[in-house]
Amino acid sequence: MPKSKNKRKKQVKRHSLKRPVNKNAKSNINILAKLNPVILWLAATGLLAFFSNLIFSYFTGDIEVKYIKPVGRGYEFQLTNKSSTDQKIEYLRATPDQQEFVFKITEQVYGNFSADGSSVSIPGGNESYMPAYEFKAMDGYVIPAKSTTNFKLPPLSSCNYVTPESVVMYLDYKTSSSNSFINKLEKILELTGLGAGNKKLKYLVSENYWTPISNESVIDATKEACRDDDSFGKSSVCDKYN
Repeated sequence: MPKSKNKRKKQVKRHSLKRPVNKNAKSNINILAKLNPVILWLAATGLLAFFSNLIFSYFTGDIEVKYIKPVGRGYEFQLTNKSSTDQKIEYLRATPDQQEFVFKITEQVYGNFSADGSSVSIPGGNESYMPAYEFKAMDGYVIPAKSTTNFKLPPLSSCNYVTPESVVMYLDYKTSSSNSFINKLEKILELTGLGAGNKKLKYLVSENYWTPISNESVIDATKEACRDDDSFGKSSVCDKYN
C-alpha cells in the first residue's frame, strides 16, 4: 500500500508539471523579446530620444520667446505657447554675460574731475544697477494653449541718460504644463535626459536692439563697440583691438 501511494503522488507531480503555459503570457513574452532589440537599436542610434521628443512636442508643443521692440527705456518681448495645453512659466530671468560691456551717455551731463584729473564723477554717482536683472514679474504666469502674450522687460541701466552700446545678455526660462498628467510626463522625461528642461537664449544688445546669437558664439561686447563706433574706437579702451 505505501508503495502505491508514492506512485500516485509522483504521478500527480508529473501531471502538474505538464500544465500548459498561459497563451496570452507567452504571446506577450514573444512580443517583448522581438521589441527589445528594436528599442536597443533606437537608443543606440539616438532615434529613441528623437521620437520621444517628437511625441512629447506633439502634446506639449513649445514656448517661443521673441524680442519685439524697445518701449521707452525698456523692451517688449513676446511669449508664444505653441502647445495644446496651458503652460506655466516657472521662471524667466535676464542676466548679463560675465564680461565687460559698454554703455553710452545719451544726454549732456556735467562731470566733476578729481584734483589730479585722473578720475571723473557724474550726477548720481559712477555706479548703476541693472533693473532687468531683478525682473521676476512673469514667474507663475500661465499662458493659455495656442496663444501669445507680451511683456515688458525693464531697462539695462537705472540711469535714464545711459543706454547700452554693446552688451551680451541671456534670457533663461523654464515652463511646465498646467495639465497634471503632462506635467508628470515632463518631469520623467527631464530626469531621463530626454526632456528639454530649461532654455537659455543669448543676445547681443546694441542701440537697444536685441540680436539673437548662438549660445556657442564667443562675442566680445567691447570689441563689437570699438568696431561699430568710430569715436569710441579711438579711445584707449580699444587700443588692445587695434
